[in-house]
This record gives sequence, structure tokens and C-alpha cells, in this order.
Amino acid sequence: MAEVVIGRWGKNLAIRLPAHVAKKAGVGEGERVEIVSSGKEVIIRKLPAKLTVESMFSGASSQDWRALYRDAFDLGEDRGRERVEE
Repeated sequence: MAEVVIGRWGKNLAIRLPAHVAKKAGVGEGERVEIVSSGKEVIIRKLPAKLTVESMFSGASSQDWRALYRDAFDLGEDRGRERVEE
């Protein structure tokens, strides 16, 4: 168990988590947590990360994604103005 002191951060109160507590809980800087208060207890729960477009498509180039899904849909030959040059 770790003992901490409540401090002030602007007009709000703040708690600094000791490194070993943060590591054990699997939380880091910038992560989202939920704070629940019931009576005299305060519970801090880690929230799942929010999905962003960047995080969903990171790690692959646009050419990789096109190659991966090139044959996913067969809508027939391009005609007229919808012709796309690759």
C-alpha cells in the first residue's frame, strides 16, 4: 500500500501516483481513468483507450491497405467518369 498527499493543481485537487503503483495498475501519462467515490472510498479505474482513425490504420501505408482490400468487392469494370488510374 502506498501513502500519498493530496496537492493542488490550479483550482482542482490532485493525487500523484507513485511509479510502482502506476506500473502495477498499467497506467501511464495521458491515459484515461474513471474516478468513483462511494462514501469515504475513492476508486480509480483505468478506461479502455478511445479508438481513433490514426490508431486503427497505423502501421500500414495506403498502398498496403489498397493491396489488402483490392479484391474485397467486385463491382465490375470501371465505366465512364468513375475510372480510376492506379
